[in-house]
Amino acid sequence: MTGDASDIFKIAALGLCGVFLAAAVKGYKPEFALFVIVVTSVLLLLAILTQLTTAFSFLGRVYSGIGYGQSYFLIVLKVLAVAYVADFAAQLCRDAGETSVAGKVELAGKVIIFCLALPVMLAIVELIESLLPMG
Repeated sequence: MTGDASDIFKIAALGLCGVFLAAAVKGYKPEFALFVIVVTSVLLLLAILTQLTTAFSFLGRVYSGIGYGQSYFLIVLKVLAVAYVADFAAQLCRDAGETSVAGKVELAGKVIIFCLALPVMLAIVELIESLLPMG
């Protein structure tokens, strides 16, 4: 994949083929349908990851160009990574019919994001305190 907007058609075609194949298999061997969906999901993830190399290259240039706030920039990237991984895993759990597990994965992602955001919240509180007159 080259990072072209037309790649969405390839990705959509891959997803639809996986769904149709899973639907066809489900009538004969329901346990294989889940396998088809998981393989399709992994292939879609790999297609997306190749697209992300361009984005990571750009973000690396931005990161090296900023002087102040590099630590916050890394926190934002970590938060994005946690959000995407948690969402992908939760969707796989839902596809397997495990909505309870999916909810726990999402909760874990939210807790990790909250913990990652704590230094940013602390910096904001310190900034506000420095701007307020001491009484």
